[in-house]
Amino acid sequence: MKAFCHTLLFIIIFSTAVQAESEYEYLDRLGVEAQTDKSSLFHNYTKIYAKHFAPLREQPIKFLEIGICKGCSVKMWDQYFSKGDLYFIDITDREIEYYSPTSKYYFLDQANVDQLRAFSQEVGGDFDIIIDDGGHRMDQQLNSFVVLFPTLKSGGLYIIEDICTSYWKIYGGHGTTEKPKAKEGTTLRILQSLVDGINLPGATTWCADIEKMPPEQRAKLNYFQENILSIQFYGNLCIIEKR
Repeated sequence: MKAFCHTLLFIIIFSTAVQAESEYEYLDRLGVEAQTDKSSLFHNYTKIYAKHFAPLREQPIKFLEIGICKGCSVKMWDQYFSKGDLYFIDITDREIEYYSPTSKYYFLDQANVDQLRAFSQEVGGDFDIIIDDGGHRMDQQLNSFVVLFPTLKSGGLYIIEDICTSYWKIYGGHGTTEKPKAKEGTTLRILQSLVDGINLPGATTWCADIEKMPPEQRAKLNYFQENILSIQFYGNLCIIEKR
């Protein structure tokens, strides 16, 4: 009986691994065909996204990505989230080569808080996924996060790509590719500080469950301490999950 259980466990683990690999291969193939740098052609973010997005692929999700450029990733997401309601933001349309027949394009400055709020009011929020692959400057990434993270639904994912720019002075960091250095106030450092907020309930009460915090202590939490469930860092990429 013990040998049978071990064999069954191996089959389950092997089957899960094959499914995950197949999901990655499928998404990456779409990415390579679309010529997006999210694919294994460059960053290989598709390997990360396949793991997080697979349960949502056939669902009628609401999706937003900042950064259209030529439209390569738009083409990939159009095919991957074929049942989704997809929105894309850029500051200009001058580089676009792929015009989606189904997704919606909006043109605004992601560093402009008023424009971001007007956009979210127009489309109604309630996003399942938001990806920031826009201009990568600190003001762009941080303003977008502050305004748009609240528009996620519970369980939604907010993703900031290319956080390596926090290490480069030309984007608001403090170094170069030869001597990278992030400073206080950069996207990376602020994301790291948000990790403290996730741990604050346990640090102040000994209990990790925020629902068990005394009301008077919970009332002192700020919006992000109250609403961020998890933060995951990958190479060049951060995923923030909403409670």
